[in-house]
Amino acid sequence: MFREAISRRLWLAIGLITLSSLILSFEDASSLRFSSGSLLVLAACVCWGFENNCTRMMSQSDPLEIVVLKGFGSGLGSLAIALAVGESLPALPSVLGALLLGFLAYGLSIFFYVYAQRQLGAAKTSAYYAIAPFIGVGLSLVLFHTWPEPSFWVALAIMAAGAYLAAE
Repeated sequence: MFREAISRRLWLAIGLITLSSLILSFEDASSLRFSSGSLLVLAACVCWGFENNCTRMMSQSDPLEIVVLKGFGSGLGSLAIALAVGESLPALPSVLGALLLGFLAYGLSIFFYVYAQRQLGAAKTSAYYAIAPFIGVGLSLVLFHTWPEPSFWVALAIMAAGAYLAAE
């Protein structure tokens, strides 16, 4: 739809990354049920894909301008939803903490994401971002001294193969 060239190799990479996500999501037959929540997650992922391609189309613009626009749009949208469902505003120290966290976790992430899209395109950049959960899991292994199930290691190998294929 956005006319980005996606090679067979990149389709294979996307398929492998998706397969590893499915392996990690499957627990037993009951995990195959769809709920309204899972449909909302699916809808959010589709919106994220559209947003990634729109960001790629703007990626030649100043990344700081893009981050500011997206940050204000996301922040104001979230605030409007929260107020619409009856949430109240938090105390000022909480607001300042949330702003700092948003700058570090969202602002810098989007800033560097836009730079990556300039060089790689939306599909490859998204494939790289898909391995971020494994980094979080790796950190949790170190911090909490836990050992994952064998399916994790299978998914990790498949994810690594997908990331390798996406990088070429």
